[in-house]
Amino acid sequence: MTTIKSGRRLIAKIRDYIEECRNADTKKPVFANVAGFCRFAGISVAEFLSLKRRFPGEFENAGAYFEDAALNSGATASLVGMYLREYGFWGNPATEDIICEHDGYEDGI
Repeated sequence: MTTIKSGRRLIAKIRDYIEECRNADTKKPVFANVAGFCRFAGISVAEFLSLKRRFPGEFENAGAYFEDAALNSGATASLVGMYLREYGFWGNPATEDIICEHDGYEDGI
């Protein structure tokens, strides 16, 4: 079993997996996906999803890699949308933490 100990390692493994899918010697294109990546990396889907807390930026990049692979796979739009929503890569609005260092009482409002 593989342990992914850094965000850089996560992205490197995803690149390797997607490259393997692109170069697969099959009649149909191989759809790079989370389950296939987990099998390739030797981790469970739960372990993959837990990487979101440890490496949030890289996990977001991972989503972009899987989104790109899915959109370019030739799969139907409904399948791609369902797949990306399943793993939280689509359909969840981005939330930004807004930090205001302005003190309205001190500066007068």
